[in-house]
Amino acid sequence: MDQGVDLAALYVDDVIYWVPADRPTGQVEEAPVEAVDSVYIPNVTTPWLIVGQISDLEKSRLSLIFSAPPMVLPATSWSVLDPVEIQVSLTEFVEKTNATRYIFLGEHSFAGLEAQEVVGLGDSKVYYFPRFISTLTDDEKPLKMAFWNALKSLM
Repeated sequence: MDQGVDLAALYVDDVIYWVPADRPTGQVEEAPVEAVDSVYIPNVTTPWLIVGQISDLEKSRLSLIFSAPPMVLPATSWSVLDPVEIQVSLTEFVEKTNATRYIFLGEHSFAGLEAQEVVGLGDSKVYYFPRFISTLTDDEKPLKMAFWNALKSLM
């Protein structure tokens, strides 16, 4: 009976060993360990960041909201980021980007996001609203007001 290599034995102390096909199983060589590059963090240059899969309709609604007093945020003060570009934890993302106000719109799976609550992370404030503004109906005026009041508290 042919005795194969115990694959579990090749994984020792978080190092994977490689057995070349042309060598006997008694001669095991350690595979070179490559340094892992740091994870990509998007460059955010605006003080406000909207995170979500934002359509053009949603952008136009946000522009209206941000232009109403007391907000009056010019388009150069906020930017939009698709959540798939965030490859780190929420805390690390907030620590390593330049924005100070974060609004997460739509469904998100980031740990630490509390729906409809303004949360402080360091010097930054994070707000998560699980809906898109463009999907709110006239019958959902309390939700619209909750969103507006949260934005004012971010100021």
